[in-house]
Amino acid sequence: MNLLDVVKGALLHDIGKFIQRGCHDGQSMTHQEHGYHWLSQQGLPGNICEFAARYHAVDKNNPKHDRTDAFYLQANELLIVCEADSLSSGERFVKDKSKSRWCGNTPLMSPFSRLSANHSGNQAAYHNCWQFQVLGTAENLSFPVNYEEALNSYRVDNYSSLFRAFEEEFHQLSPRFNENALLMLLEKYTSAIPSETQVEEGKPENHPDVSLFDHLKTTGAIAACLYQYLSETYSERFREEYLKEEILNRLEPRYLLVGGDFSGVQKFIYTISSKGALKTLRARSFFLELLTEHVVSSLLKEMGLTRANVVFSGGGRLYLLAPNTISVRKALGDIETRVNSYLYNSFDGRLFLALDKVEFCGQALMVNTEDKKIKEIIKNCRSQNHPHCSLCRESMEQQKRPVDMGQIWGLLRRRLTEKKNRKFAHIIADNPEVFWSVREPGEETCAVCHSETGTLSVLRLAADGDGPVRACKLCKQLYELGDELPGAKYIAVSDEKPAQLPYICIEDFYYIICFGQEDLKDLNPVRVLVLNSWSVDDYLHPESVQMLTGSYAAKKGRSYKSFDELARDAVGGNRIGILRMDVDNLGTLFTRGQPYKARTFSRLSALSRNLTRFFKYHINQICRGNLPAGDPFKLVPGDSGRNVTIVYAGGDDLFLVGSWDDVTEVAFDIERCFKDFTGRNPDVTISGGITVQGPKYPLYRLAEMAGEAEEQAKANGRDSITLFYSPRPDFLKDGVLAYTGTFKWQQARGMLAEILQPAVNDLGVYDAGSRRVEFIFGKSLLHKLLTVSDIWWREGKLYLPRLVYVLARESERLKKYQRFGQWENWKNKVTKLIT
Repeated sequence: MNLLDVVKGALLHDIGKFIQRGCHDGQSMTHQEHGYHWLSQQGLPGNICEFAARYHAVDKNNPKHDRTDAFYLQANELLIVCEADSLSSGERFVKDKSKSRWCGNTPLMSPFSRLSANHSGNQAAYHNCWQFQVLGTAENLSFPVNYEEALNSYRVDNYSSLFRAFEEEFHQLSPRFNENALLMLLEKYTSAIPSETQVEEGKPENHPDVSLFDHLKTTGAIAACLYQYLSETYSERFREEYLKEEILNRLEPRYLLVGGDFSGVQKFIYTISSKGALKTLRARSFFLELLTEHVVSSLLKEMGLTRANVVFSGGGRLYLLAPNTISVRKALGDIETRVNSYLYNSFDGRLFLALDKVEFCGQALMVNTEDKKIKEIIKNCRSQNHPHCSLCRESMEQQKRPVDMGQIWGLLRRRLTEKKNRKFAHIIADNPEVFWSVREPGEETCAVCHSETGTLSVLRLAADGDGPVRACKLCKQLYELGDELPGAKYIAVSDEKPAQLPYICIEDFYYIICFGQEDLKDLNPVRVLVLNSWSVDDYLHPESVQMLTGSYAAKKGRSYKSFDELARDAVGGNRIGILRMDVDNLGTLFTRGQPYKARTFSRLSALSRNLTRFFKYHINQICRGNLPAGDPFKLVPGDSGRNVTIVYAGGDDLFLVGSWDDVTEVAFDIERCFKDFTGRNPDVTISGGITVQGPKYPLYRLAEMAGEAEEQAKANGRDSITLFYSPRPDFLKDGVLAYTGTFKWQQARGMLAEILQPAVNDLGVYDAGSRRVEFIFGKSLLHKLLTVSDIWWREGKLYLPRLVYVLARESERLKKYQRFGQWENWKNKVTKLIT
């Protein structure tokens, strides 16, 4: 057996649980037997079915011992998957066997349920569970519900029909048996079912919250690391001897958590001119996703790993699980040097990749170890006779417990930050003359990115009376890429330059936009990135890889709407809105948000995957108006689809632009959906900032202002929104900002629902053709009310007589209108709000 056989065996080792729960007599056979019998019928290469039968230690007195014991055949590969399964399932709480029982219809609790910003062991978890579902098949989103409602969906018949659908699509993949497509298929069908169904009565806090998919994927990742580590460390013995003691050693630092983080991202994306700005902006953001994907693929290839080892990738950041071997450490150093040399030469040092690692041992994956075993582990850590993990030893000495994945994650983030503060240190050290040499300025300046270069080309800009725009090679490629992105279905990665199709080049590879299978047939790609698809029909190429991306865009024909078009389509004034949003305290939630014994690799992987799913996949459905419950938030009547374009959406944040009213509305939809998606856990929140300006406003300043608005919202104690931020505030008192436009989401939603929406619906007439609202009261009333508010904020005086006078005069004028009653109701609400 080779590495891929081990990974595939690990990914499918627990498939019998899926089958067993769909049988009315499910316990007539063990899930190991179910899995073995099904896999043995699939005609798979090697003895992959053995991994399903033999990944547990079985008592010698058990009549099934010879057929199901992991140790019986004395095969290193089988024992590696057995150990990987044990380490992956380290999240499972130790249960009292006398009080626990197998419950096949147990629902899967949300991975956000146990998160807390300031965790205490007694804090109640928010027990929301996923409904039984298949990813990518429903038009609308499906979010966690209460336990009783979820329980009704996890019926035997549902499991049975779900497995039949999985089996049919598995057969479509099996001739190629691409492990990357297999990962997509497993996530599609098993990400909403629990990895275990042992329930302990009276202890809901021990309810399963890790999906079968996350368990299978992390088992595959750990198995790959163990295989690589053992086959390299014990290269001569691995094929000849049974390395039982070596495989089961959990104190050697065999694993690396690898992290990568690009710096200079904001300037790279936003420091461009307004010429063709939106399509260029979207293309630059997509280029960053491709650059991140390029680094991930390079790392996996050089380290000999599969996509199972990718913990997170997107938005200029990446995390992988890798073996702690000499060859892997060398690959990390080589790729960091190579990629940064490319970035330095291609982008004049504007982009930089920080790449680092933290080594740890298997015990860090088993923080749920029983207390009585801790003393033995401490003793072993102190022993000089065995190699041991320094992190685990220090944690044992200082805290009397193993190091946990939250601590490892936090340490890696700190190391990446330190590296970002020493950009291009290797290049400077190796070749200081090149770094300090003065470059001759180019003959011309790129009209898009403002770089100086001697070779410029004319962009294909629509006629706007401004004459031709000359741009550098990269900006021209990105502009043309932006033209084609709205229709892209695949990205083919090739080492051969395409003759016709649009592409972008990264190092020596061409990333080619493809619109269908016909385009792929004309190429010879080394890899195919499948965009936002869960259909096996899109994974025909043997090296197909799923790539989720926030791709929703307001379009005019086949292209993106421009800033001018978005502004013209806005309600009222011709303005665009910029929205930035970010999950609050995410670093704290990842490192310390779980109780200590819940800080496991599987849980952190599940959290990362679900956040990625929300911001890279569900965000498109939200922008389309396909919400799970309730109508989209609306200031004025209109279609559910939003007049916005996602610039980027990463693993925990987003940036989008659009008509000012649609941007404002969709912000409230995103917040509501995020709250529902995370089970309405009050410690898992999101904050955002909106700025509104004309379409010709400098793009880099729009991005800065939206970022300032977001920071202002976070300074409000998180869970907040800053509306219509201005860098020159109108409301100052004694030189101090008295009014910021920042509110808690609930407060802002209430104000808009109480004041603005009734004004539009009850006191105005909306003309869909002109996108304008005409109110029964005059514009002068709004100016007078703003004057009263201005006095209030500047001088601290409410000036009630003036307020009463203004509203009374308007009431006299409106008595003749049929809507006078609605006016009186609205007037009373305004008076109550202001006073």
